[in-house]
Amino acid sequence: MTSSRVVGNMGKRWISKWNATVDTAPANDIEFLAINGQKRGGDLQWDLPPSKSHLIRLLALSAQSNQIITLKNVKNAGDDSRSMRRCLQQLGVKIEDIANGEILYEPGQSEVAFHPDAEEWRVHGVGSKGFSKPASVLHAGNSGTAFRILTTISANIGQSVAIDGDRSLRLRDFSTLIETLEASAVKVSRGHGEEALPLIVCGPIDCSQQVDLDLSKSSQPHSAWMLASAQFSGNIKLNLLGQAVSRKHSDLTHRLCTESGADFSNSILRPWIPYFAQTEVIVPRDASMISFAMLATKVLQTKTIITGLPQTEDALGNDILQQYSSELGFSWNENDSNVELSSSETMAEGSEINLRDANDLLPPLAALMAISCGGKITGAAHAAHKESNRLTKTRQLLLQYGIESTVLQDGIEVRGAQQIHQPSGIVQTFGDHRLQMTAVILACACSANVANHNLHKIADENLLLRLSDYGINIEKKLFKNK
Repeated sequence: MTSSRVVGNMGKRWISKWNATVDTAPANDIEFLAINGQKRGGDLQWDLPPSKSHLIRLLALSAQSNQIITLKNVKNAGDDSRSMRRCLQQLGVKIEDIANGEILYEPGQSEVAFHPDAEEWRVHGVGSKGFSKPASVLHAGNSGTAFRILTTISANIGQSVAIDGDRSLRLRDFSTLIETLEASAVKVSRGHGEEALPLIVCGPIDCSQQVDLDLSKSSQPHSAWMLASAQFSGNIKLNLLGQAVSRKHSDLTHRLCTESGADFSNSILRPWIPYFAQTEVIVPRDASMISFAMLATKVLQTKTIITGLPQTEDALGNDILQQYSSELGFSWNENDSNVELSSSETMAEGSEINLRDANDLLPPLAALMAISCGGKITGAAHAAHKESNRLTKTRQLLLQYGIESTVLQDGIEVRGAQQIHQPSGIVQTFGDHRLQMTAVILACACSANVANHNLHKIADENLLLRLSDYGINIEKKLFKNK
């Protein structure tokens, strides 16, 4: 590997002390986005952000290797990925920010900042036994994936480790993972009632016990156990139960682990040291974000140029959007990794789309179907276990724009050709970034005020900038409660 020089840190002006508080406004004030739907015209440019699903898993594997791994294409990584990175740094993993082959800033062991201009993250692996007890709480932000992986990794350090998250994460159900850890002799201290976090875990994991794992609510506990198995002292038998959901995500974890040397045959997790045949890894883009590009295309009645289309195996089930694009009323013209998307004259009526392996698409897809072909979304019962109950909250979000829908046992049904109406007050997005992003794009058809002004940054930091460049007027404002 060629050496890199450290460029000036300019007095570290870009570094700000991280703190766990999400909102900067006083508790009784509401920060929101004031969106004016007047558009400029022309084509809408939509560069897909890095896939947080890939990046979080690659960070976990890189950190447990004995190599120096460079993760490329991380520019504009979302807050979920940055939360995972920060927590790994707290566990003693050195991560450098790189741009144009140069180290932008080399943080000390106590630094957990990242450089906003970084195009690559260089991860110095600490091996299977190299994690150290963090000096403070590991804060996973909004990321359920990072939380579960970090919790399982921390459970094998052998000392007490505290893991927490933001308000939304604290309200989520982690009982499946917690019960498997407790059954493996890990001491778990947790709260009771509405908020079960923060969590304190103290292992190590007893590898003599079989782990019974229910896959019916989420694939993330399965991924967490696979990624943490590099640290195990012996083999653990997994007994997988229930009808698996989000299978593409657990398949991704399985693929990345086996490519780096894991042997999970016969549902047995065997300890291994992750090894990367190529020390430079390109992180694919997030195909689920295409759903928002499609919604914006329909709302703005424009042509959208999407760049960074991932390969099918990295689309994680979100390639279903291309499969149903013509039924939803789109012309999809693909050229290499770019897509030219525009509304077409024809569409199917009453489409039915199963989201068993792509439930993240639920909010924007329901909105899209409501203003176009109508239809039914099924196979998404597990969407109730995300940041919000996405079934009921999607209905409530759409209703604020005058769009009617019906919640089903495993999805949602909408009537087509509905009109978007201006909301009467601040649009509530229920602490869910995909609901907030859906609300922002619907607001482009009218004038609306949208709550949770920063939530899009969890997955797509440039959403507002992209819409502003197109001509949508977006301002951050503060409503002061008296």
